Amino acid sequence: MHSPAPAMDPFTVIVMLAIHLVGSGGLMFLIWRLMPSAPGLGRWWVASCLFGVAYLGRLFGGLETLDLRALAGDGLMLFAVLLFKDGVRDFVGRSVLRWPLVLALWAVMFGAEVGAALLIGPSARHVVLNGAIGGMYAVMTWILLRDGGGRQTQPLRAPLRLLTLLLGGLAVLTLLRAWDIGVGGIDVAFDGLLAQVFYIYASLTAVVVGLTLIWMLFLRLNGQLADQATRDALTGVLNRHGLDQVVAQHFARRNAPPLTALLVDIDHFKKINDSYGHATGDRVLQAVAQALSAQLRAGDFVARIGGEEFLIGCVEEPQRPQDMARALATRLNQSVHQLQLRTADGASAVTCTVSVGVSPSCGNLAAWHNGNEQADQALYLAKQAGRNTVHIFNPNQPA
Repeated sequence: MHSPAPAMDPFTVIVMLAIHLVGSGGLMFLIWRLMPSAPGLGRWWVASCLFGVAYLGRLFGGLETLDLRALAGDGLMLFAVLLFKDGVRDFVGRSVLRWPLVLALWAVMFGAEVGAALLIGPSARHVVLNGAIGGMYAVMTWILLRDGGGRQTQPLRAPLRLLTLLLGGLAVLTLLRAWDIGVGGIDVAFDGLLAQVFYIYASLTAVVVGLTLIWMLFLRLNGQLADQATRDALTGVLNRHGLDQVVAQHFARRNAPPLTALLVDIDHFKKINDSYGHATGDRVLQAVAQALSAQLRAGDFVARIGGEEFLIGCVEEPQRPQDMARALATRLNQSVHQLQLRTADGASAVTCTVSVGVSPSCGNLAAWHNGNEQADQALYLAKQAGRNTVHIFNPNQPA
């Protein structure tokens, strides 16, 4: 008859958990030094290190005693989980809590724990502590379920789902642990099946969560670098490289609808630069790019291809070939004409108009490149006609 296997020493598991947390925090700190603006990372590395230090402090201060070292460890844990939650909010694009509110929430949770310990006893302290931390894990899980899917890019969805699963498991186990201590007393806090499962899961999760966060950050960074390579730095619209990619992807689709090229040029842009300075010229470029983008439909795209030139791809509708392009060109012209602009110093008003040349229908990549030249010819005629107008390419009309 075999004797049952001895339960794992909780002290050993807690030490392993603390080492994992501090190690993960240290690794994230090194990455944060290189990427200080990475969303969430600044809070995550601090939270991970605080968690590890808190576990070690509570371990060597006594797991069941209530002294300054134990209270300091509990306080660090509560503060760390608030930082971690704000890091999650930051990463998924939600605003983080202001520090006064963070400190107020921490004070409420820590005060409830100390009050429970003094008025009821050690078990109440652990019930409140685990309940508060488990509740924060549940909030993080809800944030990830709400904002970690459709709002994020496709490559990020897999690690975000993994993080959601890990934090959801921590939330369930931590809240179960609070309930177990409330029913069974302080003796089950560090002994018994649930305590063993909790600390083993938490220790493994500390490693996996740290790696998952780093995975997410590098995916986000890679996406930003790819976006920068295809976007104009000043206006945020596509650059030539990004335009080529979008057009190639469009015509690579099966039964891709035809495109019409609209070439847009800001009228008298050199005069704006000479009269008001390049800072004002940059403001005009940004405003025009925003006005053009605001008029596009799903599938349309805009790129800055020269100093003051923009090229727009308009997706045609089979029922109304080129009608959409003509209507879009008119809207673009009117939208820019209605802009209310001011100089960089705010002292003067700036007027701005555009001329637009429209190509024939382009059913494939070769036709698109030819259409760019035809749109350029139409743009030349629009300028010849007095600018601030739209001209449709006509093969029978001499350029």
